[in-house]
Amino acid sequence: MPGKVRSLDVEFVPEPGCPVAVTNGRAELDLDPFDVPIDARIYIDYKNISERAISAVKFRLRFTDPEMKDRGTWHAPDMELLAPGASGTEKWKHEKVDPRSTSLKVRILQVKYQDNSNWTSVKMSELATPAAGATGGGGAPAQAAPQQAQQSNSIIPDIPAQQAPPANQDPPGNTGGQAAPANSDPFTIGR
Repeated sequence: MPGKVRSLDVEFVPEPGCPVAVTNGRAELDLDPFDVPIDARIYIDYKNISERAISAVKFRLRFTDPEMKDRGTWHAPDMELLAPGASGTEKWKHEKVDPRSTSLKVRILQVKYQDNSNWTSVKMSELATPAAGATGGGGAPAQAAPQQAQQSNSIIPDIPAQQAPPANQDPPGNTGGQAAPANSDPFTIGR
């Protein structure tokens, strides 16, 4: 007996200045005999609408329910060289799908050009600031934190530097336990 499949609505969330546009999207849920999602298969067609060659695109994919609440969000990179005006395709299989999911929202978070420069979404900047972009109570955005003065536009968020503890200070909660003294071989202690 063939498996059951349910389609989700797919919506592209555009952002002004984004050099990539999603031209087509399809999402299908594979269902068990009780109509509970086993996994999702997602197919995206996109186009480089900029004047520069692109070497990678980072997508954000979000399942939502009928009330548009977040039911699962993840990031999915695609590393495909696209000349200006060229199109690319990507497909993903995602497990652990919330059964309340009825649609999928797709956003471009970051684009890497062939010359190693980047375009970064406003949403990516919010994600790089820990307090901003946080969701609570089913997907309602929290208050945005003030923008940092300088962003590196890296895929890895900027983290403020922290001072390391002095070398002779024990970490909090260390009561001696099983740790070997610094000048001893840890494999010969107690033998």
